[in-house]
Amino acid sequence: MPKLRDEIGRLILIPAAALVMAGGMTAHAGPAEDALPRLKDIHRLVMDPLRSFSISATLAELDGFERDLAGTAPDGIARGELNYLRGFILYRAGRTQDSLAPMREALRIDALTSFLPGSERTRALYRLANQAEMLKQWPLAIETYRQVLPLFDADHEVTPNQRLGTRERLAFCLHEAKRFIEARQLNQEVLEGGEQLFGLESEKLLVVITNLAQNNYELGDFVGARAMLERRLAIAGKHGDEARVEDSLFQLGVLAFEQGQRQEAESFMRRRLALAEKSGNAGRIAEAKDDLDILYQKLGR
Repeated sequence: MPKLRDEIGRLILIPAAALVMAGGMTAHAGPAEDALPRLKDIHRLVMDPLRSFSISATLAELDGFERDLAGTAPDGIARGELNYLRGFILYRAGRTQDSLAPMREALRIDALTSFLPGSERTRALYRLANQAEMLKQWPLAIETYRQVLPLFDADHEVTPNQRLGTRERLAFCLHEAKRFIEARQLNQEVLEGGEQLFGLESEKLLVVITNLAQNNYELGDFVGARAMLERRLAIAGKHGDEARVEDSLFQLGVLAFEQGQRQEAESFMRRRLALAEKSGNAGRIAEAKDDLDILYQKLGR
Protein backbone atom coordinates (compact mmCIF):
# COMPACT_ATOMS: atom_id res chain seq x y z
CA MET A 1 0.00 0.00 0.00
CA PRO A 2 1.08 3.57 -0.57
CA LYS A 3 2.24 3.57 2.24
CA LEU A 4 25.91 9.35 21.63
CA ARG A 5 27.51 11.37 21.55
CA ASP A 6 31.10 10.83 22.71
CA GLU A 7 30.99 11.29 26.48
CA ILE A 8 34.33 12.48 27.82
CA GLY A 9 35.78 10.96 30.94
CA ARG A 10 39.02 9.50 32.21
CA LEU A 11 39.56 5.77 32.48
CA ILE A 12 41.58 4.42 35.41
CA LEU A 13 43.81 1.57 34.31
CA ILE A 14 44.07 -1.53 36.46
CA PRO A 15 47.40 -3.41 36.43
CA ALA A 16 47.38 -6.80 34.74
CA ALA A 17 46.71 -9.67 37.13
CA ALA A 18 49.56 -11.90 38.31
CA LEU A 19 49.59 -15.34 39.85
CA VAL A 20 51.75 -15.96 42.91
CA MET A 21 53.34 -19.41 42.68
CA ALA A 22 54.66 -21.66 45.41
CA GLY A 23 58.08 -20.64 46.77
CA GLY A 24 57.28 -16.93 46.35
CA MET A 25 57.91 -16.88 42.60
CA THR A 26 55.54 -14.81 40.40
CA ALA A 27 54.31 -15.94 36.96
CA HIS A 28 52.22 -13.82 34.62
CA ALA A 29 48.88 -15.17 33.49
CA GLY A 30 48.15 -15.77 29.81
CA PRO A 31 46.85 -12.97 27.56
CA ALA A 32 43.17 -13.80 28.12
CA GLU A 33 43.57 -13.96 31.92
CA ASP A 34 45.54 -10.71 31.86
CA ALA A 35 42.88 -8.95 29.81
CA LEU A 36 39.75 -10.20 31.55
CA PRO A 37 39.93 -8.12 34.79
CA ARG A 38 40.33 -4.91 32.81
CA LEU A 39 37.57 -5.87 30.38
CA LYS A 40 35.27 -6.54 33.33
CA ASP A 41 36.17 -3.13 34.74
CA ILE A 42 35.34 -1.45 31.41
CA HIS A 43 32.09 -3.43 31.34
CA ARG A 44 31.07 -2.01 34.73
CA LEU A 45 32.05 1.47 33.61
CA VAL A 46 30.11 1.60 30.36
CA MET A 47 26.99 0.07 31.94
CA ASP A 48 26.93 2.60 34.80
CA PRO A 49 24.59 5.47 33.84
CA LEU A 50 26.22 7.70 36.47
CA ARG A 51 29.73 7.44 35.00
CA SER A 52 31.14 8.89 31.79
CA PHE A 53 33.82 7.62 29.46
CA SER A 54 35.49 8.49 26.18
CA ILE A 55 34.11 6.39 23.35
CA SER A 56 37.16 6.89 21.14
CA ALA A 57 39.68 6.16 23.93
CA THR A 58 37.79 3.08 25.06
CA LEU A 59 37.57 1.70 21.53
CA ALA A 60 41.31 2.29 21.14
CA GLU A 61 41.95 0.36 24.34
CA LEU A 62 39.78 -2.49 23.08
CA ASP A 63 41.81 -2.55 19.87
CA GLY A 64 44.89 -3.09 22.01
CA PHE A 65 43.26 -6.04 23.75
CA GLU A 66 42.35 -7.44 20.33
CA ARG A 67 46.03 -7.56 19.45
CA ASP A 68 46.89 -9.11 22.83
CA LEU A 69 44.31 -11.86 22.34
CA ALA A 70 45.45 -12.82 18.86
CA GLY A 71 45.99 -16.58 18.79
CA THR A 72 43.97 -17.30 21.95
CA ALA A 73 40.86 -19.48 22.08
CA PRO A 74 38.14 -17.93 19.88
CA ASP A 75 35.32 -18.86 22.25
CA GLY A 76 36.86 -17.63 25.51
CA ILE A 77 35.14 -15.26 27.90
CA ALA A 78 37.72 -12.53 27.30
CA ARG A 79 36.89 -12.55 23.60
CA GLY A 80 33.21 -12.53 24.45
CA GLU A 81 33.65 -9.48 26.70
CA LEU A 82 35.78 -7.75 24.08
CA ASN A 83 33.19 -8.21 21.34
CA TYR A 84 30.31 -7.32 23.62
CA LEU A 85 31.93 -4.08 24.76
CA ARG A 86 32.91 -3.11 21.22
CA GLY A 87 29.40 -3.84 19.94
CA PHE A 88 27.73 -1.94 22.78
CA ILE A 89 29.96 1.12 22.49
CA LEU A 90 29.62 1.30 18.71
CA TYR A 91 25.85 0.99 19.07
CA ARG A 92 25.85 3.79 21.62
CA ALA A 93 27.91 5.89 19.23
CA GLY A 94 25.24 5.42 16.55
CA ARG A 95 27.44 3.18 14.38
CA THR A 96 24.80 0.51 13.88
CA GLN A 97 26.42 -1.17 10.90
CA ASP A 98 29.77 -1.52 12.69
CA SER A 99 28.14 -2.71 15.91
CA LEU A 100 26.25 -5.63 14.45
CA ALA A 101 29.08 -8.14 13.86
CA PRO A 102 30.79 -7.85 17.28
CA MET A 103 27.43 -8.02 19.06
CA ARG A 104 26.49 -11.17 17.18
CA GLU A 105 29.86 -12.71 18.00
CA ALA A 106 29.52 -11.82 21.68
CA LEU A 107 26.12 -13.46 21.90
CA ARG A 108 27.41 -16.53 20.07
CA ILE A 109 30.19 -16.91 22.65
CA ASP A 110 27.76 -16.23 25.52
CA ALA A 111 25.54 -19.07 24.29
CA LEU A 112 28.56 -21.40 24.56
CA THR A 113 30.13 -19.98 27.74
CA SER A 114 27.77 -17.69 29.60
CA PHE A 115 29.38 -14.45 30.75
CA LEU A 116 26.49 -11.96 30.57
CA PRO A 117 24.03 -11.47 33.45
CA GLY A 118 20.54 -12.67 32.48
CA SER A 119 18.88 -9.25 32.22
CA GLU A 120 21.82 -7.88 30.26
CA ARG A 121 21.70 -10.82 27.85
CA THR A 122 18.04 -10.07 27.20
CA ARG A 123 18.76 -6.39 26.53
CA ALA A 124 21.64 -7.35 24.24
CA LEU A 125 19.40 -9.64 22.23
CA TYR A 126 16.75 -6.93 21.91
CA ARG A 127 19.43 -4.45 20.85
CA LEU A 128 20.69 -6.87 18.22
CA ALA A 129 17.16 -7.42 16.88
CA ASN A 130 16.62 -3.67 16.71
CA GLN A 131 19.94 -3.17 14.88
CA ALA A 132 19.09 -5.88 12.37
CA GLU A 133 15.71 -4.24 11.79
CA MET A 134 17.29 -0.84 11.21
CA LEU A 135 19.68 -2.42 8.71
CA LYS A 136 16.80 -4.30 7.04
CA GLN A 137 18.36 -7.66 7.77
CA TRP A 138 14.94 -9.22 8.17
CA PRO A 139 15.87 -12.89 8.80
CA LEU A 140 18.27 -11.92 11.61
CA ALA A 141 15.77 -9.47 13.10
CA ILE A 142 12.99 -12.09 13.04
CA GLU A 143 15.18 -14.80 14.56
CA THR A 144 16.41 -12.51 17.35
CA TYR A 145 13.04 -10.97 18.21
CA ARG A 146 11.73 -14.54 18.54
CA GLN A 147 14.48 -15.24 21.08
CA VAL A 148 13.58 -12.08 23.01
CA LEU A 149 9.84 -12.74 23.34
CA PRO A 150 9.93 -15.65 25.86
CA LEU A 151 12.57 -13.81 27.88
CA PHE A 152 10.37 -10.70 28.04
CA ASP A 153 7.33 -12.81 28.90
CA ALA A 154 9.20 -14.36 31.85
CA ASP A 155 10.56 -11.03 33.14
CA HIS A 156 8.20 -9.32 35.57
CA GLU A 157 10.03 -6.01 35.06
CA VAL A 158 8.96 -5.92 31.40
CA THR A 159 5.56 -4.25 31.08
CA PRO A 160 2.66 -5.66 29.06
CA ASN A 161 2.99 -2.68 26.73
CA GLN A 162 6.67 -3.49 26.10
CA ARG A 163 5.80 -7.11 25.35
CA LEU A 164 3.16 -6.02 22.86
CA GLY A 165 5.55 -3.51 21.32
CA THR A 166 8.15 -6.21 20.75
CA ARG A 167 5.58 -8.42 19.06
CA GLU A 168 4.59 -5.48 16.90
CA ARG A 169 8.23 -5.04 15.82
CA LEU A 170 8.47 -8.74 14.99
CA ALA A 171 5.27 -8.53 12.94
CA PHE A 172 6.67 -5.54 11.05
CA CYS A 173 9.82 -7.50 10.18
CA LEU A 174 7.72 -10.47 9.07
CA HIS A 175 5.74 -8.17 6.77
CA GLU A 176 8.91 -6.67 5.30
CA ALA A 177 10.18 -10.21 4.72
CA LYS A 178 6.92 -10.84 2.79
CA ARG A 179 5.71 -13.35 5.37
CA PHE A 180 2.30 -11.70 5.35
CA ILE A 181 0.21 -14.50 6.88
CA GLU A 182 2.49 -14.73 9.92
CA ALA A 183 2.60 -10.95 10.20
CA ARG A 184 -1.19 -10.65 10.12
CA GLN A 185 -1.66 -13.38 12.72
CA LEU A 186 0.80 -11.74 15.10
CA ASN A 187 -0.60 -8.25 14.51
CA GLN A 188 -4.07 -9.55 15.30
CA GLU A 189 -2.75 -10.84 18.64
CA VAL A 190 -1.15 -7.45 19.29
CA LEU A 191 -4.40 -5.66 18.46
CA GLU A 192 -6.40 -7.85 20.83
CA GLY A 193 -3.83 -7.34 23.58
CA GLY A 194 -3.83 -3.60 22.98
CA GLU A 195 -7.62 -3.42 23.11
CA GLN A 196 -7.59 -5.13 26.51
CA LEU A 197 -4.80 -2.91 27.78
CA PHE A 198 -5.86 0.49 26.39
CA GLY A 199 -9.48 0.21 25.23
CA LEU A 200 -11.12 -0.18 21.83
CA GLU A 201 -10.72 3.45 20.75
CA SER A 202 -7.24 4.25 22.04
CA GLU A 203 -4.89 6.13 19.72
CA LYS A 204 -2.21 3.66 20.82
CA LEU A 205 -3.87 1.11 18.52
CA LEU A 206 -3.31 3.16 15.38
CA VAL A 207 0.06 1.68 14.41
CA VAL A 208 -1.04 -1.94 14.65
CA ILE A 209 -4.32 -1.17 12.87
CA THR A 210 -2.33 0.42 10.04
CA ASN A 211 -0.08 -2.63 9.90
CA LEU A 212 -3.07 -4.96 9.74
CA ALA A 213 -4.49 -2.93 6.86
CA GLN A 214 -1.20 -3.42 5.01
CA ASN A 215 -1.09 -7.14 5.84
CA ASN A 216 -4.61 -7.60 4.51
CA TYR A 217 -3.88 -5.60 1.38
CA GLU A 218 -0.82 -7.69 0.52
CA LEU A 219 -2.86 -10.86 1.05
CA GLY A 220 -5.56 -9.63 -1.32
CA ASP A 221 -8.09 -9.26 1.51
CA PHE A 222 -9.43 -5.88 0.42
CA VAL A 223 -12.52 -6.12 2.64
CA GLY A 224 -10.28 -6.63 5.66
CA ALA A 225 -7.96 -3.84 4.56
CA ARG A 226 -10.88 -1.44 4.20
CA ALA A 227 -12.27 -2.37 7.62
CA MET A 228 -8.92 -1.58 9.22
CA LEU A 229 -8.58 1.72 7.35
CA GLU A 230 -12.09 2.80 8.32
CA ARG A 231 -11.33 1.98 11.95
CA ARG A 232 -8.08 3.92 11.68
CA LEU A 233 -9.99 6.89 10.26
CA ALA A 234 -12.52 6.81 13.10
CA ILE A 235 -9.94 6.56 15.89
CA ALA A 236 -7.67 9.21 14.36
CA GLY A 237 -10.66 11.53 13.98
CA LYS A 238 -11.71 10.97 17.59
CA HIS A 239 -8.27 11.99 18.81
CA GLY A 240 -7.73 14.88 16.39
CA ASP A 241 -4.86 13.22 14.54
CA GLU A 242 -5.22 15.19 11.30
CA ALA A 243 -2.26 13.60 9.55
CA ARG A 244 -3.61 10.09 10.03
CA VAL A 245 -7.14 11.19 9.13
CA GLU A 246 -5.95 12.58 5.80
CA ASP A 247 -3.70 9.59 5.13
CA SER A 248 -6.57 7.20 5.90
CA LEU A 249 -8.80 9.01 3.40
CA PHE A 250 -6.02 8.80 0.81
CA GLN A 251 -5.50 5.06 1.42
CA LEU A 252 -9.24 4.44 1.24
CA GLY A 253 -9.38 6.38 -2.01
CA VAL A 254 -6.59 4.29 -3.53
CA LEU A 255 -8.22 1.08 -2.36
CA ALA A 256 -11.59 2.11 -3.78
CA PHE A 257 -10.03 2.98 -7.14
CA GLU A 258 -8.21 -0.35 -7.32
CA GLN A 259 -11.52 -2.11 -6.76
CA GLY A 260 -13.22 -0.15 -9.53
CA GLN A 261 -15.25 2.06 -7.17
CA ARG A 262 -14.55 5.25 -9.06
CA GLN A 263 -17.06 7.62 -7.46
CA GLU A 264 -16.16 6.49 -3.96
CA ALA A 265 -12.46 6.94 -4.70
CA GLU A 266 -13.11 10.53 -5.79
CA SER A 267 -15.22 11.14 -2.69
CA PHE A 268 -12.44 10.04 -0.35
CA MET A 269 -9.87 12.17 -2.16
CA ARG A 270 -12.11 15.24 -2.15
CA ARG A 271 -12.79 14.81 1.58
CA ARG A 272 -9.06 14.72 2.14
CA LEU A 273 -8.55 17.92 0.12
CA ALA A 274 -11.31 19.69 2.04
CA LEU A 275 -9.64 18.86 5.37
CA ALA A 276 -6.28 20.02 4.06
CA GLU A 277 -7.79 23.31 2.88
CA LYS A 278 -9.47 23.77 6.25
CA SER A 279 -6.07 23.42 7.95
CA GLY A 280 -4.56 26.21 5.84
CA ASN A 281 -1.34 24.20 5.54
CA ALA A 282 0.06 24.93 2.07
CA GLY A 283 2.06 21.70 1.88
CA ARG A 284 -0.87 19.50 2.80
CA ILE A 285 -3.12 21.33 0.37
CA ALA A 286 -0.67 20.96 -2.50
CA GLU A 287 -0.17 17.25 -1.80
CA ALA A 288 -3.90 16.58 -1.63
CA LYS A 289 -4.47 18.48 -4.88
CA ASP A 290 -1.70 16.58 -6.63
CA ASP A 291 -3.14 13.24 -5.56
CA LEU A 292 -6.63 14.24 -6.66
CA ASP A 293 -5.26 15.34 -10.03
CA ILE A 294 -3.53 11.99 -10.44
CA LEU A 295 -6.81 10.23 -9.69
CA TYR A 296 -8.59 12.36 -12.28
CA GLN A 297 -5.95 11.42 -14.86
CA LYS A 298 -6.46 7.76 -14.08
CA LEU A 299 -10.21 8.28 -14.41
CA GLY A 300 -9.65 9.81 -17.86
CA ARG A 301 -10.67 13.34 -16.98
